Amino acid sequence: MTRPKFSVNYFKIVMASFTMIMVFSAHTNVLAKTKYKEIEVKGGATIKGIAKWKGDIPTLPPITVFKHMDKCGQEVLNPALVVNPTNKGIKFTAVYLEKVVAGKALQGKKAKIKVNSPEVLHAGRDKDQRPESQLCNFEEHVFGFVNTRNVGLYNMEDLLHNPHAFGSNDATLFNTPLPDRNRMTKKKLKRVKGINRYQCDTHIHMNGWMLGLPHPYFSISDKNGSFDIQDIPPGKYKLIAWHEGYNIKEFASDKRPIYDEPHIIEKEVELVAGQVLDLNFEFPVREVIVKQEKMEREVAGH
Repeated sequence: MTRPKFSVNYFKIVMASFTMIMVFSAHTNVLAKTKYKEIEVKGGATIKGIAKWKGDIPTLPPITVFKHMDKCGQEVLNPALVVNPTNKGIKFTAVYLEKVVAGKALQGKKAKIKVNSPEVLHAGRDKDQRPESQLCNFEEHVFGFVNTRNVGLYNMEDLLHNPHAFGSNDATLFNTPLPDRNRMTKKKLKRVKGINRYQCDTHIHMNGWMLGLPHPYFSISDKNGSFDIQDIPPGKYKLIAWHEGYNIKEFASDKRPIYDEPHIIEKEVELVAGQVLDLNFEFPVREVIVKQEKMEREVAGH
């Protein structure tokens, strides 16, 4: 089965003056090719808010585990939609500004990357190092980073993990085995532009998304749905809130789940010096009936 082209031709919801219209677009290559310029930002603005769920919270079917079941279990929770039942905040929503050509300084090219640095993708579980780390899974199901700087790839358990990212037409953007526990691998993922899917080649149940930008004006919502983007130069911007599709359409030939189109909201914002803009996003952008399907294990121990 041919893998879906997740980065192109999907529904985009445009919100201008809070009016929604439906259009088709591609988010992988919409980012400006102009080199980002570091400047002193005086009177930087802030955009903060919550990505919220509206309506009843659906229950997603678990994802079947096909390898290392003795350590990973028979199935894992589906991370495609994680909603806080208390405030209905949605985790793993990517909120970012598009086409920022100048702004605050980036991390130095030779800066030391530590285990708990935000630019590290963590695979596996180690509660002592990372309380929210996930057994046999990626902690950062949606991983945002500056694509002109090094990121860290870090395996926290005694299993081979192999992060592998794909662009349009399923072209490989990077493919990096992580055979050793507690060893940091540093890479510059400059080919990851916009939002692209990634997976662990070893484990069918390990899948996620990467947001690679040439600038630092992005935020991935936390377990309460909160996001915060700071030190933004005054001006006009397009702000995007992106959440993956969460309804399984089918299963690929390797038995990985294939989901429906992402839920995307765009807003035009104009910021003045020192402004703090409180802005919430409500999802989903369209009605979705979640199918309770999961891939059954055909051969025990496969």
